[in-house]
Order: sequence, then structure tokens, then C-alpha cells
Amino acid sequence: MKKLLFALAALSLFAIIGCSNDDSSGSQPEQNTSEKTEDQVTGVVTLKIQENGTGFVSSTGVVKTEFAGWTGGGYLDGLVDGGNVVYTVSAKEAITDAKIAIHYLATETSGRDRAALVSVNGKVINADSPLAMTTDHKVKKDKSSASDYKDTVYLENVSLKKGSNSIILTGAPAGTYTVAGGGTLTITEGQAGYLNYIDYLIVVGKGIDYGTDTTKYVTLSYASENTTAGSVTSETPTGSVAEQTSVKLSATANTGWQFECWSNGKTENPYTFTITDNTYIFAHFIPTGATIPTGLVGYATLTADNKDAKYTITGGAGASAANTVTISSYAELVAKKDLLSSDEPKIITISGTISTAQNENPLLSEKYTIGSNSTVYGDTANQGRLRNIEFIVEGENVIIRNMMFGEVISWDGAKIDDATVKSGADDAFSLNGATHVWVDHCEFQSHLTPQDLNGNEITSSNPYYATDTSEDGIKKWQKDFYDGLLDIKNGSTWITISNCYFHDHWKACLCASGDAAPNKNTTTGATDTDMRITFYNNYWKDINARQPMLRWGKAHIFNSYFYSEATDMNGESTGINCRAGSEFYIDHNTFQNIKTPIGYYNDTSASNTGYWRNVENEFPNCTNPVDTSLTGYVPPYTWNPKTAKETVEYVKENAGVGKLAATDLQ
Repeated sequence: MKKLLFALAALSLFAIIGCSNDDSSGSQPEQNTSEKTEDQVTGVVTLKIQENGTGFVSSTGVVKTEFAGWTGGGYLDGLVDGGNVVYTVSAKEAITDAKIAIHYLATETSGRDRAALVSVNGKVINADSPLAMTTDHKVKKDKSSASDYKDTVYLENVSLKKGSNSIILTGAPAGTYTVAGGGTLTITEGQAGYLNYIDYLIVVGKGIDYGTDTTKYVTLSYASENTTAGSVTSETPTGSVAEQTSVKLSATANTGWQFECWSNGKTENPYTFTITDNTYIFAHFIPTGATIPTGLVGYATLTADNKDAKYTITGGAGASAANTVTISSYAELVAKKDLLSSDEPKIITISGTISTAQNENPLLSEKYTIGSNSTVYGDTANQGRLRNIEFIVEGENVIIRNMMFGEVISWDGAKIDDATVKSGADDAFSLNGATHVWVDHCEFQSHLTPQDLNGNEITSSNPYYATDTSEDGIKKWQKDFYDGLLDIKNGSTWITISNCYFHDHWKACLCASGDAAPNKNTTTGATDTDMRITFYNNYWKDINARQPMLRWGKAHIFNSYFYSEATDMNGESTGINCRAGSEFYIDHNTFQNIKTPIGYYNDTSASNTGYWRNVENEFPNCTNPVDTSLTGYVPPYTWNPKTAKETVEYVKENAGVGKLAATDLQ
């Protein structure tokens, strides 16, 4: 479903936000003036509408001036997947022969081909023939000029109604197109929905002028989370929709399935609402009679901040025989890459250890995407384990159990044959814009001193050794050689992490990756402020920091054991880090030998703190007493905690892999 919705998003309009002037040189471009010329004989008018000039409404991009040659106040940058630019023009009478083009800059000759879709009054008029935004030479910042900026071909025979009209630009989704003006163009998945730098919009037509219609259009995207289970219909098409439109959605279950809820927690079916903001919504279907898996509590069982907004996570339930597979080698993993990333229901068993060891450069890490409606198990007979391979969940309704992840090398400084090597992956396991994910009885680890895949400590004779061999340089190399064990980013939410073992690592678990502003998922519309994560029954051993670190969202941590050998970290280990307005409810845990068990640290901005409640936790031999910064936040579900003392032995005995029987993984 993710790929479908990215395509829908690229055909639709995302949040209409006033464009800010972000001049990298430090100065702010002055308010610019759009240009209007008229042929006095024919009455044909040409409008060149600049960012922030007359006729410009808004954009999700920012104004930049780094590539010289622009006109007006600069050009629009940052028009990534889901980005848009909105303009307004008027016509004295309805016309059918207007023309539209874009004055733009593309800086790369290959790999970044992009194209623009044009919407007029909320309807895409060139879905099958986008305006190509390409170039025939590479453009460098220090050598760019006006000649590097080009006009697209004109989109001909555009109809404008009498009065004011809205014109919106969005990026074309992935695919191969016959573009406006002729020829073909392929947009890759990596460039889907993107626009190149836009200097101004060109509109040509008889009797046209700058418009007055500043109506906001928002995105409507809806679908079934699992098309095997059911479908969603509406009289309102997906795409750009004017604010205040009434939308009615209907969910229809297939045989053997039942509708449970919408992704916003609503259970009415049909469901009617007035759209006022970007809306991404899916219908969640479950096998008839399905219940929440045994042992699962917390945010993965909800889909709103309401105990009654129940969500039954089912993972790959309903998978076909062809999609129920065991992967036991690197070659099989590569062969199943498309299945892993698909949104079809799938049940994947990882058997034995799979790593990059057989590759020409075994220390170059790799990553694989896990799509929606997935269950991934580690084989109980031959323990499933990934080494130097990252799994990235980018879907909804995903279960990961009994898996070992780790030793994913993210360091980019290696020099091999005089070329700098860049890793392919960053973290051992990550959630990127994922929703409704349960990670249970898994193990995450690396090494405090970097090792190769044969278990040998990496020394100065290895190209992956620190390039800066000063004491500080080597320390930084050790910390950065591996990045995160479990990173949760870009609006990921409704997540439970339970019964897992995290150990021997410098920076374990990052939740939201930026202090400046919460990141946004351009498909779901969720930001990092929407993060809701439950951690329980987890064992954190010999971790230096980020156990976890959270920005913006809310997290509940209970019945977990945090332990550090003082000699491993020189008494410097830190536990739960509350940053950027995040809120924690922390109860019935034991912290032992942790310098700062709970707090806000490693940042000098006092205004960037988060908040927490410390409820019945124990802190043996924690040298820096916990500081309590109160919040009124309490998780909206029921849980039954053990005492902090009971937690220690329970977690040491039960957390991690090898604790589940094969019958538990059904």
C-alpha cells in the first residue's frame, strides 16, 4: 500500500504552507514582483509568476539563492515527494487554449530526472504527460548562470474558467511517461514526487491576469491497508480536494475478513467527515474473529490516544502459500527483496545467519525494506540472524519476532583503492514512517570496539580503521563505526517494543532524529510529535547512550532493566534521554550503574528539554541522582507491571531470542 499511496500523494496536494525565505547566504531576498506582458494586437498575456510575487499563493518549498542565475528573489527548493507550489490566475472569459510552462533549474545529468504534474482548480490535467524537468549538463554552484535555467515545453490547450483559477505543481510519481512535447522519461522510485528548482511559472492566454482565488487544497488519500482483505470506495476521488469538502468512505471486507477500524480510530462504516487538512486514511481489516496477539500490550494495540480506539495487529495473516517463505541464505534474501518490500500479506522466516561476508567487500553494509502486512520470524530451530544488513520497516501492520540484528557498519571513512567507501545502511533495524509495528523477543547488538565479521578487532592495518588516530579521533570512530541498533523516525507511530535484549553498543535507540523541527512522513502526514511508543520487559546491558532518546512524541517504559558495567563506559553511560518536548511515563524499572538514568542531556539548549514522570523505579549505584521534571502524561491503555525488583530477574531470564516456541510464532 505504501507505493500506491506515494503515487497518490504525488498526484495530490499536500499542506499549503506559506513559503519562507531561506537564503543560505544569511541575507533575506526582498519581496519580488512577478512579470506581466501583453501583446497589444492579439490581447495574449504572458505571466511570469515569481515565488512570493503577485499570483503566488504558497509552497511547501523554501527560497534559495545558492545557484546563481535565478530571477526575482531566488528559486524554490525542497520540493520533495508530496511538495507543491500553488499559484492563482484569472481569465476575463473562459478559455481553452491557455499554455503553461515552468522556468526551472536541474543540476544533475542523470539519476535525478523529474517531471511536474499540473492541477487546475483541483484536477490534474496532465497525469499521462508530465512536464519534464531535465538537463544535459551538470551544474555547479560556483559556476551556475542564467543560461543553466530552462523552460519546460508548454502544456498546451489548458482550460481556464471565467474568474479566478488555482494552478498547482506537484512531482510526478514513479513510472515511464510520454512527456509533454514528445519523447519518454522514466521517473525512478527515488525521485518520485520530486520537483527540480523552480524559478517561476509561465502562463500564457488571452485576457488573463493574476488571480484572487487563494482557496486551500488539501490531500485526500485513502485505501485498504490490505487489498487481500478488503477495499475502500468513495465518490470523492483521491488527490487534491478543496477545504471543507464533505467526504464519505465505505469499507468492504472480503470473505474471511472483517472491517475493524479506520486508521484514525473511527469505527463508523460508512464514515463521513469534512476535510480541513491533509488526510491519509486506511481501512484496517482483520481475519474474522481475530484477537490481539497474546502478550502484546501498549501502543501497537491502538490507533488513537484513546483506550477504545482498538487496533488488532495481524502482520502477514492471510498470506498465500507463495508468500509464506523461508530465507536461509544471502542469495535467497536478494531474490526475495521485492516480496519483502511489497504490501502483500507475507510471512517470512529467517533461518540461520545471513550476512555480507561473501561479498567482495564484506564490510559494506546493505539494507532491505519491509512493507506493510508483514510478519518476520527468526527460525527457532536455526536462529534467524542478520549481520551487517539493515531491515527498514516502511509499512503498516508489521510483526517482527525472535530475530537477531546487529553489527551494521555505518562508518563512511574507509579508503579502499584510493576511493572513499560509503556504507549502504546506517542502523541495525529501523522504522521509517512505519505505523502499527510490534517488535518482540529480538536481540540487538554490536561491539564497543569495532570488529570485522570474523570477530577480529579492527586495527590500524585495516582500511576501516580511524582516519584520525588522535585519542579523540579514535573515540569518535569507535562510537560512529556502528550507528543505531533501533532507530524510529519520520512520523513512525503506534509501536510496541517488548522482551528485547539490547547490548554492547554506544548509541542504541534514537526516536525522532532532529531537534530543530519534527520530521514529517509525506504519505501519512504524521510528524514526530505523533510518535507513540511502548517499551516493556526489555534488557539494556552495556549501552552508552540512547536507552532510548526521544524527541517530540510520547513513550511509555516499564518493567525494564538498565545495567552497565562501570568499566565498560568509564562510568559515563546515560539512560533515557528526554529531548525536544517529548513526554515519558517511566515506571517499575531498575537502573543500575547508569550515570544519568533519566534526564535531558547532551544538548546545551535548556528550552529543548523533554518531560517525564518517575514512578516506582529503582536506581542502585546510579551516581547522578535522577532529576524529575513532571508531566501530566499517562498512557491511555491498561498494563499490569511487576515491581522494579521483580523486573530484574524476569528480564534477565526472558528478554531476547530463544525464549519462544515455534508454536508461539503462528
